[in-house]
Amino acid sequence: MTPVILMNKLEKYLQDLTKDMSLGAGVPPNIYLVDMPAREVPSYEPPAEGTDMPPPPSSPPPDTTFPDENDERWPFIIIIFSDPAEDNEEGYRTMQMDLIFGCEGRGSNGYMDVLHLMEFVRASFLRETYEGWPARLMRPLSYGFYEEQADPFWMGYMSTNWEAPSMVQEVWKNGF
Repeated sequence: MTPVILMNKLEKYLQDLTKDMSLGAGVPPNIYLVDMPAREVPSYEPPAEGTDMPPPPSSPPPDTTFPDENDERWPFIIIIFSDPAEDNEEGYRTMQMDLIFGCEGRGSNGYMDVLHLMEFVRASFLRETYEGWPARLMRPLSYGFYEEQADPFWMGYMSTNWEAPSMVQEVWKNGF
């Protein structure tokens, strides 16, 4: 079992778990692996090739700011494999997966949305039987908020450890 298989399973599980949630602007959280995608930006026409000259003063300045609208990537949960898996003598390996939560909202609204989302996922993880999963969650789960927050973007984290079957050594037929 590789960390990638577990990350894909967590992605599908979290998508199914949160599909009916309504956070911030009334949308369910996006689930990402490793990182957020780039933000969608309005299209623009680049300057003509072969010229480094600025436009003539009579033309209006180009619009270089984003319109005041919600970022389509928020709310989100990002799944990250953070520590190397280690095999042990008991026949299993442990892997640390971190989840990063983000919600957009002014003041306490964003904070409460992130807290609700983290607690919702935590409770679901603790209820899950993990039958058919490539790994099983180990306790304890730790979660919290990042020390610095940039209103209206609120973020929290959850650190989880998973145990999975270890590799079984093979015996070489014509070797040692």
